[in-house]
Amino acid sequence: MNEMNSLLNVQFQRSPNTGKARCEPSWHWQPHQPLSDYDLWYAMSGTGKMTINGIDYPIGKGTCFLIRPGDVPETTQDPEDRLTVIFIHFSMINPQTGDLCQPSPLPERYTVVSDTLLFEMLLNRQLQMIHAQEAWEDIEFDLMMKQTMLHLFRWQRTDDSQSTGKHKQLIARVISYIRENPGRRASHHDIAGQVQLSPEYLSILFKKYTGTSIKQYITDVRLERAMHLLMETPMNVSQVAEALGYSTVYLFSKQFKEHYGTPPSHCKWKSEPSQAHARPDSSK
Repeated sequence: MNEMNSLLNVQFQRSPNTGKARCEPSWHWQPHQPLSDYDLWYAMSGTGKMTINGIDYPIGKGTCFLIRPGDVPETTQDPEDRLTVIFIHFSMINPQTGDLCQPSPLPERYTVVSDTLLFEMLLNRQLQMIHAQEAWEDIEFDLMMKQTMLHLFRWQRTDDSQSTGKHKQLIARVISYIRENPGRRASHHDIAGQVQLSPEYLSILFKKYTGTSIKQYITDVRLERAMHLLMETPMNVSQVAEALGYSTVYLFSKQFKEHYGTPPSHCKWKSEPSQAHARPDSSK
């Protein structure tokens, strides 16, 4: 927490030297003089090498660099696997005096990002703010940069390895695939194919990170959806069972009762008969 405290008392100011680019085949980044501001440099894809002040770092998808004022960077890429990068130049000032400052500590210069989807969403939003005139954009940029730094600190302190971060992303994709259509009759082989893993290895990872088997998770999701359909739509038990891919109503009812402790017919949505808007004439 001490790390973030140093950044809460500064204000991040954006620089126009910011963007996203797919590097040209002959691209080679080597500024003529040390940087005058901070540069948050992130690789979306491709491979290469960055040297900062004589120290070499590998570049791959999800690698992020926080280059400081005064640093001397040099970057090359594999021409057969060209880089696509986001770079955001910025400075930090003391909000009381308006003077430039360099708080300490800062995230390390090199980070392997575990959750690339989240991080790229943050960076892309910052790019949008820079290229569009929006109300309160300076405040939002400051807050999002602080959130970005928080994640860099977190990933640098976590005990998770790079492979663990990738595994969590794969399991998140599997969960999304299952939940998007609970009526899909997908085999373990089909699901494993979505993340390019063997069914056996996926089963091991899924159990490790969710605490349950893929089969049980699919059943739980289907029954969760079944409860929604029964309670909030006029579909009957047979229609719900068919919509969710059950081979028989008996199997559906059995699983539902085991899961919720009551048969699906007891949870059925009931509607009142429609009423005429006009009051009945009592004289008739």
